[in-house]
Amino acid sequence: MKKTSLIFLILPVLLSLAACQQEEDTLPTPAATIAVSAAEEGAAAVATAVPQAPDLPEVTATPAPPTPTPPPPKPMTVCLGAEPASLFLYGDDSLAATAVRHALYENLYTTRNYNYEPQGLQKLPGLDEGDARIGLVAVQEGDLIVNSAGNVVFLVPGVQFVRGDGEFITFDRTLTAEGAEPLLMQQMTVDFSFQPMVWSDGTPVTAADSVFSYQIAASPDTPGDQSKIERTASYEATGDLTVTWTGLPGFLDPAYFTNVWTPLPQRQLGEFTAADLLAADSPAPLPLSSGPFVVNEWRPGEALILGPNPSYYRADAGLPHITELTMRFDLAGETAVSQIAAGCDIVTHDAISLSQTPDILAAAERGELLASFVSNNIFEHIDFGINSWENYGDGERNGRPDWFEDVRVRRAITLCTDRQQLVDEITYGQSRILHAYIPDDHPLYPAEAQAWDYDPAAGNGLLDEVGFEDTDGDGFRELVERDLSATIVATTTMSITLSTNSESDIRLRLNELVATDLADCGIQVNLIDVNANDWFDDGPFSPLFGRRFDLATFAWRTGIHPPCGLYLSSNVTGPEERGFGGWGNINATGWIDEAYDAACSTALAALPGTPEYTENHLAAAQIFTEELPIIPLFHYLKTAVTQPTVLNFQPDASQPSELWNLAELDIAE
Repeated sequence: MKKTSLIFLILPVLLSLAACQQEEDTLPTPAATIAVSAAEEGAAAVATAVPQAPDLPEVTATPAPPTPTPPPPKPMTVCLGAEPASLFLYGDDSLAATAVRHALYENLYTTRNYNYEPQGLQKLPGLDEGDARIGLVAVQEGDLIVNSAGNVVFLVPGVQFVRGDGEFITFDRTLTAEGAEPLLMQQMTVDFSFQPMVWSDGTPVTAADSVFSYQIAASPDTPGDQSKIERTASYEATGDLTVTWTGLPGFLDPAYFTNVWTPLPQRQLGEFTAADLLAADSPAPLPLSSGPFVVNEWRPGEALILGPNPSYYRADAGLPHITELTMRFDLAGETAVSQIAAGCDIVTHDAISLSQTPDILAAAERGELLASFVSNNIFEHIDFGINSWENYGDGERNGRPDWFEDVRVRRAITLCTDRQQLVDEITYGQSRILHAYIPDDHPLYPAEAQAWDYDPAAGNGLLDEVGFEDTDGDGFRELVERDLSATIVATTTMSITLSTNSESDIRLRLNELVATDLADCGIQVNLIDVNANDWFDDGPFSPLFGRRFDLATFAWRTGIHPPCGLYLSSNVTGPEERGFGGWGNINATGWIDEAYDAACSTALAALPGTPEYTENHLAAAQIFTEELPIIPLFHYLKTAVTQPTVLNFQPDASQPSELWNLAELDIAE
């Protein structure tokens, strides 16, 4: 596993009104008419009386319906942190481009509250409903498969893989020799059904458009993460609105219900290659829109002007509410408060820095704006050096014992750390204390999780229990060794290091605050900072991933699924030939817990919606909060602001962009 870095329809009604409609309430009785015929020249005209029509009953006129009053215009201005480089579906993964794509391409699914929901899909496929299936497929030498480590490989002698019956085996040619039983592996197949969407030119969105999009995404000319493409055996249209995804043998994807590609209009773009579409001077037109808006004008360096998509498939529901959407990027660099004052209805989080929070809170207090703070899924934490590399704890650190192997010491240090103070100072009180690698509002956070809230008295009590005392009155504890007569024979000062990378002012300040807290519990803390290149480098020489630290402060980026794999013993950094996970791995604590490993590994091997997935994620998080291989601190935040008149604005920790529901945004009248 590699370390990874921490995206209205207004229909006028024309009425045919009768010309010269009379004002009377009853229709007039038809009058006699005179037919005049001309005889030969000079003859007198003869008047012929036409018989009078019978009297008609009195009829009440039906008033013509009034001309409907069109709804008032509802313009909205959204201010982004940058100008998108491209409006095409691929090639630009910036937050600004993601925001614009929510306007132009219908979301096939959305994520809210750490769960997935269908939107452009009729439903999310599920194993329990038959539109997601795991079957068995015969494989031969040379076939492309996903091995037991999750890597895409060719099936050749020496490759370890999971056979269809769940057994881990190593391939050799006897398994496929003549007369041998078919060699079977598991293979996943998923069916997707699209809503009856319509392109902005009025033509239907089809499954073939999604397959075309997949082909563009799979091109070697298309940048971005290709891991899902590489694990796809086929992606085919099975009907006008249905596609089927099939994974490589051995690939059981926990996020299988997302293996669908946003359609691109093949009829419009089919003649262009991926290179054509991605070129800065692309000859291709702007793709038709399947989303709520279309681009009316792009003013480079200033703004995008969008209008309602006249063919949006949810127009019957009155969507979108906004009649003109302006996305400005000329104010990038200005503060959020000044952008609101300049007329922005929404300022997205990519335009707002953490340092602006006090001004934003003050403006919100004055009623000038509404502020929204949600997790950005980057969580700060302090790792314990539980199992340091080689003799770091014994020799290089002047005989410092492996104190952190004792869970009571880890709990005591956590209890002695005022994490609310860290939240208040660093995030201005807007974040929340974490107690695990997931927040406590995550659906897989266990109800019985341990919290270890700030309690220095309890922390001091645990240190007393372990045998740390202040024997010389200098304010710092020593680990005391006594002989049988209770005479002190040796003491080791409880002096530890707390390290981080030099470039982060936030982490440097965090460590200062933590050092002060721990001093109140009699723990001497020596602060160390290292340049980021060395700090985050792979082992064995990196202080962090080389496991040469006492306490280490840094952050991980997480996602919707609980990242329990961060702390598996199989991911402990160290040489593979010594049984560790490799120097490029991720678990710097060295923590090993068999029960945690069993629960987490089972959860990661299971699929969402199954009891194995839910129960084991809950169990792993429960063990984690009890054993504390790290001190979880807090999530960093995505901060967005709006005018008080903006309606339906719903930022979510699960959504990269707060504009995910652009069609539903509205302005109060």
